[in-house]
Amino acid sequence: MPKLLSVLPVTIFLSFIGIIFGLILAVPISIIREKRIPILSQLFDIYISLFRGIPIIVQIYIVYYGLPRLLFLLNQNHPVAKGFTMTSMIIGIVAFALNSSANVSEAIRSAYHGVDKSQYDAALSVGLTKASAFQKIIIPQLIPNFIPNFTNILLDLIKDTALVYNIGIVEITGQANILASFSFNYLEAYLDALIIYLVVCFVFANLLSLLENKIKRHVFA
Repeated sequence: MPKLLSVLPVTIFLSFIGIIFGLILAVPISIIREKRIPILSQLFDIYISLFRGIPIIVQIYIVYYGLPRLLFLLNQNHPVAKGFTMTSMIIGIVAFALNSSANVSEAIRSAYHGVDKSQYDAALSVGLTKASAFQKIIIPQLIPNFIPNFTNILLDLIKDTALVYNIGIVEITGQANILASFSFNYLEAYLDALIIYLVVCFVFANLLSLLENKIKRHVFA
């Protein structure tokens, strides 16, 4: 168990950095799709369909083999790219960021559509600007609607980090594989990994649930 816990920061780092970058990408994607900006919205529709329809392990392999090849082409044609290397950790973060951006953008759109639009119209009718109405009326109600889906995406990402062992990153499942291969105590190693995943997911699920309830009390008080 202590040896598995020693690589827990790798799992937490990968999942959190991946979902943070995914959230950064998801916000403009959601706005573009909601406004139905020509060409871009259609491209992002395809982007989301692809990343939501392809298994995460396939996405990891495509990024793992595709990014170095792209970097090789850049090194040949752009001297500024020379010397930059693509580590397994960077590849893992990119793969998780792309995957989570598709799921988070859908969660944002779902939360947005869950807010009664008549409130936005009422805010405009009393003199608020569009930006102010969106900031003061829509966003405070959108966030608590968004958190449950965001929680599910984060927990899935924490569990999906088990797959990055296939590209050379040692996290909880990878460490369990290594320890079990030396001691042949496969059941014990994977039960320890199971306990760690359960505890980590339980903690983050409850923390985000507390955050959701706190925001709801503040917004709907």
